[in-house]
Amino acid sequence: MKDIVNELIGNGYEAYIVGGYVRDYLIGIPSNDIDICTNAPINKIMKIFKGRGQAFKEYFSYHIKDDNYIYTITTYRKENKYKKNKPIDIEVASDLYTDLQRRDFTINTFAIDHNGKLIDLLNAKRDLNSKIIRVVGDTDKKLTEDKTRILRAIRFSCTLDFELDNEILNFIKSKKICLLNEVPKEYKRKELDKIFDSSNPNRFFYLLKRFDISKYFNIKFDNIIPTYNKYGIWSQIETDLPFSNKELEIISNIKKIVNNKDIYLIDLKNYSNEVLYNAANLLKNEKKLKMLIDILKLHSIIDIDIKISEFFKYVNVQNIKSVYKLVEKNILEGYLQNNEGEIIEFLKEL
Repeated sequence: MKDIVNELIGNGYEAYIVGGYVRDYLIGIPSNDIDICTNAPINKIMKIFKGRGQAFKEYFSYHIKDDNYIYTITTYRKENKYKKNKPIDIEVASDLYTDLQRRDFTINTFAIDHNGKLIDLLNAKRDLNSKIIRVVGDTDKKLTEDKTRILRAIRFSCTLDFELDNEILNFIKSKKICLLNEVPKEYKRKELDKIFDSSNPNRFFYLLKRFDISKYFNIKFDNIIPTYNKYGIWSQIETDLPFSNKELEIISNIKKIVNNKDIYLIDLKNYSNEVLYNAANLLKNEKKLKMLIDILKLHSIIDIDIKISEFFKYVNVQNIKSVYKLVEKNILEGYLQNNEGEIIEFLKEL
């Protein structure tokens, strides 16, 4: 990223690393998306990086993908008018300060220069240290002109474990959050996925219950149990948000196991680990899943002629792994016939 910044500076322009990458760097979170802003006009950016990326002239931006990093190089700009949550009247700005004022939240307004010096023109460090999500400028205006910022504010609150500032909370309390009805369902789904895959999805459900705003997110839920990943959360929710057929199958299979109220050895053969671990979380039966995985490994050595459900009739759960090994050992050494009747008698004697 320093190479890109230095190339712009070497051509006589200002250039700074800005936004979410700097925020995540300061918190200690790895990130692959790097925003660079500059006073170089888009035509000059295209000339400097010719053939290395793709230009989006209407947004004065140029995108480069290199070694798993995505760089977005953007001319300083002002966004004067929005339509359908996107800027439709954009003009070039003269300096970094003006560019930073168009951004959503203060914690996304950090900049780093080519010498590695941290630049904080809008008190971002204050809010980062206080763990506060605060809108840049007028809260009502910013959240109204681009309603996706409402979702982003809540998402950052959950994924970073930060508090929403009073102005954002007042915006939610005033029921202006109904503006979320103007956000495409696909975008809602994308943001909720990030929340559900974070370490703090409970904050999200707390906020929805506190302000009674679930309907604006197109979801219904009761009590949510933390799970292996987002699909375990989605399996506890009623929603009309869009999913692919593959995702619907994952969610449906989690529900099937949960509705059976237990995990069986056959489930390990029929379902993916993603399905099994989510179901185990919901059934609060992670220990049994681990035990069944161990048994399945043993079962692959010799096909023992007994259903695992029969084992549970004669053996305590905590002993089943060792007993299964004992049965297998006796069969392999010729002391026990590999048929269900003989094995059941052996278990009864134990």
